[in-house]
Amino acid sequence: MVLHLPPLLRLLAFIGCYWLLDAGYFQVPDHTLANTVYYHGVTKVCAWLINHLFNGENVSAFQNQLISATGNANLQVVRGCDGSGALFLLLAAIAAFPARLLWKLKGWFCGAVFIYAVNLIRIGGLYFVVAYRPGWFELIHVYLAPTLIIILVCIFYGWWATQAQAYGPSTAAD
Repeated sequence: MVLHLPPLLRLLAFIGCYWLLDAGYFQVPDHTLANTVYYHGVTKVCAWLINHLFNGENVSAFQNQLISATGNANLQVVRGCDGSGALFLLLAAIAAFPARLLWKLKGWFCGAVFIYAVNLIRIGGLYFVVAYRPGWFELIHVYLAPTLIIILVCIFYGWWATQAQAYGPSTAAD
């Protein structure tokens, strides 16, 4: 069943969904994020990828940090730099879009996987910036990478919405 809400109510649904996701996220203690979520889901995975793709790099993960063996780089993943903001925007946008539940579930799952992969690439790239071009870190971390992620999320959302409309259109019987 698809709920056809007026645009203003869809906007309010989007804002409400985003707010609920963000509020829930801020209920997770920092130490849980650093020692469990970021370690197992981000830094450990990034270290493994970097070490397997770039043989001589020798990166290790410790809690929420990527640390080079030479000591020239130490990148910390902290709250807000984990892709959660982009994920919450996408999840809320999909929730507010008039589409069938199956298409919403597909969008949420594929979107989460997409954002996770893009964020791993971003964090891996930031590690190399810290290690080899530290003067570029602020520009890339604060301005370029977040803008690119939002652009990619918008492209994903546009693609998903087009697919949801074309292959899962709602009908009056919904």
